[in-house]
Amino acid sequence: MQHEPRKWTGRRILRVLLVLAVVSVLLWLGTSYGVAYRLTRRPCPRHDEPVPDLTWAKVESFRLATEDGEELGAWFLPGRPDQPLVVLLPGNGCDRSSGLGQAESLVGDGRSVLLLSLRAHGDSTGEVNDFGFSARHDVTAAVAWAESNHPGRPIVVWGRSLGSAAALFAAGELGRRVSGYVLECPYRDLRTAVRNRVRLRLPPLADDVAYLGLMTAAPLVLADVDRISPLQAAGEVPEGTPVLILAGGKDRRARPEEAEAIRERIGPSAELVVIEDGDHLELERAEPDRVREAIRRLIARCAGASATASRG
Repeated sequence: MQHEPRKWTGRRILRVLLVLAVVSVLLWLGTSYGVAYRLTRRPCPRHDEPVPDLTWAKVESFRLATEDGEELGAWFLPGRPDQPLVVLLPGNGCDRSSGLGQAESLVGDGRSVLLLSLRAHGDSTGEVNDFGFSARHDVTAAVAWAESNHPGRPIVVWGRSLGSAAALFAAGELGRRVSGYVLECPYRDLRTAVRNRVRLRLPPLADDVAYLGLMTAAPLVLADVDRISPLQAAGEVPEGTPVLILAGGKDRRARPEEAEAIRERIGPSAELVVIEDGDHLELERAEPDRVREAIRRLIARCAGASATASRG
């Protein structure tokens, strides 16, 4: 006996479409959660960072403890004792060896350099990567070490991308203990950073779907989504503190207009230098002399302000 094929009634079609829609939404949310979780965890497995054999500087290797229980790998490269000390903070996915090129230029000018691997990077502990927010504790630990081991020296914090966010998140607590900041390729806030990156990787419409999914999942993997805003934190930089902001005209991850918003938030003591042909953390490759001269001016301002304050 043959069975007649089931008829596709309107109700049955609606039921199938509803099931497909529910499955699609669950897959979208599950995928979004998986991607968000992966992006907010350690980018690479923890690995050793051997002390480099440098011809231009001696390297002191040690570990730093943060107030919230993490342990950071650090190198100190001494310069002249009458010159400022620069704390150099790397970008996302980078360890402290990525800053050796910048450190060589600084040491060549007589500056001392403290290089850190931020939490969840390099040989430092930590598994959560919240784009610089928790790393504010790393910055305060570095500044405390500099104050304890090299008292009286002006301290300049140079953050690169994620490192610039960490510097701003720490600025309120550090107050006048830091003489100045270099903020290289800072992002505006987490939502803008996510939007920029999905636009880089996905075509129109797909990027909107991915962005909505990631931001829906974000509160499940990060507790402080709406507080992860360097723009908001920039308002905590003490009035009059010299700040140099470096941005790339071709940077689509942290756009120049984001850097300009941060400059406005800080106020008249902040200077913005846009390297028109520069991409994200590739500014020195485009215009090395201009970048280095701008940093030299900023550090000289910090040294001069510190000397004036000491005489006063």
